[in-house]
Amino acid sequence: MRRRVIALLSLVAVFMSVAVAATADEVDNRAAGYGRVWAKGTGTAILDGKGVVHMAIDGDVVIFDYAGDAKVKVGAVPEEGPDGTGARLQDVDPTTTYTFDNFRGRLHIAGSDLRIEAEGSMKFRGHGQGSVEVDGRGWWKTLQHRGTWSGSLLRFGENAT
Repeated sequence: MRRRVIALLSLVAVFMSVAVAATADEVDNRAAGYGRVWAKGTGTAILDGKGVVHMAIDGDVVIFDYAGDAKVKVGAVPEEGPDGTGARLQDVDPTTTYTFDNFRGRLHIAGSDLRIEAEGSMKFRGHGQGSVEVDGRGWWKTLQHRGTWSGSLLRFGENAT
């Protein structure tokens, strides 16, 4: 069975008011409408929104660029570089859908309307507006709260309810 991880992280600065519901729902109610999130685990992650995401993954990733303005860069994992540092991130030619199967490396993704689906072993951080759904084994944290992946849905920014 194939697990998909969609990761879209959105969030950028200031304070973070968070309400955690019984379903591990996290909401950022800051006036500026931006937030931050960090996560590490194995399973699936789905990110929807706008902002910037930095990800290291060993697995599959699909990026949907709904606005047509995404900037995607890829690079090797650090231990694969000749000096153990990892290759410099390289730009990927623009398209509306980016697919990386059996990918092992780093990604830098920025855009105004994105959906990132990831499955595998990963760690990521992001800032902007939107939501992140994580399922599997792992942890997540924001500026004020922490939790586990077991089906957590995190909402950030102006669109949070």
